[in-house]
Amino acid sequence: MTKHYIAVTYDDCEHNDLYEDMNEYILNPTANMDEQIKEFAQNDIAPLVKVYESVTSDLKDLTLYKQYKFNEYECGCDK
Repeated sequence: MTKHYIAVTYDDCEHNDLYEDMNEYILNPTANMDEQIKEFAQNDIAPLVKVYESVTSDLKDLTLYKQYKFNEYECGCDK
């Protein structure tokens, strides 16, 4: 059974009650997942990226696989 992965970038600011999804990316199964996630976070300036997996190619039944936090892209509202 082949697993398929999708990454979703999120903008997250606790100070302004902001939590919204920004973009979705299909992960390349032959490339390094961590490096792909870092690139997506950098492109979107996203402090949070969640990776979901699916056993179907249509990505209908998604379950959370892994979550990445990038402190360098946090909002900085408290500074």
